[in-house]
Amino acid sequence: MALLEDRSAAFIVRVWNERRDADAVAAEWRGSVEHVQSGQRTFFRHLETVVDFMKPHLEGIGIDAQQRFWERISNVIQDAGDAPVALSLEGGARTPPASQGGERPRRHPATPPK
Repeated sequence: MALLEDRSAAFIVRVWNERRDADAVAAEWRGSVEHVQSGQRTFFRHLETVVDFMKPHLEGIGIDAQQRFWERISNVIQDAGDAPVALSLEGGARTPPASQGGERPRRHPATPPK
């Protein structure tokens, strides 16, 4: 098990909407990202901060700029907008099927789920 732990990195990413007074400007999205193994954590307002935080931890386990991993991550973040995406290190990003968190068909609220 130690071999797997030496070659993996785990992160916890939390995102929330911070509301202000009713008179204030629109609510802001905020978040935090934590590297599980080290306990290091940072807070963010922009998704680019997540990439900047994760990069040295992933480079530490052998993912480097030569693999263009960070370009793919950055492109996915920029291109995704509000759509959920599934990231593949081999082929880039795609919209996942509904069974995996993609867009789901809308149903009438009174219709019970199957």
